[in-house]
Amino acid sequence: MYQLQVAQIVLFVLAGFALPALGMIFLAWVLQLLFGYHRPNPTKNQPYECGMNLFQESNLQFDIKYYLYALLFILFDIEIIFIIPWALATDLVSARAHCPWLGPVEVTIFLVILAVGLAYAWKKGALEWE
Repeated sequence: MYQLQVAQIVLFVLAGFALPALGMIFLAWVLQLLFGYHRPNPTKNQPYECGMNLFQESNLQFDIKYYLYALLFILFDIEIIFIIPWALATDLVSARAHCPWLGPVEVTIFLVILAVGLAYAWKKGALEWE
């Protein structure tokens, strides 16, 4: 009996959230079909960039170094997100394990791995723009 009541409550809550959202989407779709202005032509189907005419085709090839540089930035940016809370929790980790050197050693190993990755990227020239 209790499970049936819980199922009814869950169904009621889901319907309470889903029906208004789906109803608004359906209403917007119907109103767009009834009153929408849809007359495509070649000018309207062209890509639009800040009101300027296109100088060349949009499928240009970019240098892979831009993507590599961005990936390296994301990698070291995420490293900071991991390091800050980890450094703050080092005392707690060391106290629970009864080893005062455990937390700093873990952080040092992590930083050494990142330093090796940075040195490798630097040696390969991934950080140079030319």
